[in-house]
Amino acid sequence: MRLKVAAFLALAASFWLPQVHAGVNVGSTRVVYQSKEKEANLALSNSGDDGVPYLVQSWVSPFDDRDASADEFIVTPPLFRLDAKSQNILRIIATNAQNLPDDKESLFLLNVKAIPAKSEEQRNQNVLQIALKTTIKLFYRPANLKGTLPEAVEKLQWRAEGGKLTVHNPSGYNVVVSELLINNSASKGMPEVIKPGSTATTPIALKNSDSLELSYINEYGSTVKAKPVTPH
Repeated sequence: MRLKVAAFLALAASFWLPQVHAGVNVGSTRVVYQSKEKEANLALSNSGDDGVPYLVQSWVSPFDDRDASADEFIVTPPLFRLDAKSQNILRIIATNAQNLPDDKESLFLLNVKAIPAKSEEQRNQNVLQIALKTTIKLFYRPANLKGTLPEAVEKLQWRAEGGKLTVHNPSGYNVVVSELLINNSASKGMPEVIKPGSTATTPIALKNSDSLELSYINEYGSTVKAKPVTPH
């Protein structure tokens, strides 16, 4: 018995390109939901390169519990068919966000899963349909949040404690880490996100004389290099 696998790959592109699910293009690498707005939008399109329609399912999950569903948001339409050469807009609507903090960002994940339809040839055969999921960050930003993300990066407090790097984020912004250079050498062990008000202790060796250079990802998905700093 022949088994054919209909698979599609999620490609991580550079910041100005959308993420790709074969024929399904996700129009951004992150969504910033301004609390004063009624909704946030995300464009999806089917490039039609393979001529295949897709069944698309979307939902929001907590950042720290990716298998759960977040009660604070709904996504509409939650399930729809996306034909070749067509587009659609996902509307993310805050329905239960009144209990979220008003002095700092809240971080969630927006999930988009696309399942390709079977071709005429596949319908008469045993075919394993493989769906891959694109997950992007969803930032819920309160209207009264003070400062900016670049200012938040500048306010990060870097310390060498017990010979290890510790970083504290006193701001209300989530700082998404791209890379950390110590004395111009890339280091491993940084958290993916330095959350508002949090202190992260890492396994990275650090001395007070070391030079630190953080690259972070801004609201538009581009990588920005911060000014070099020393622990203090």
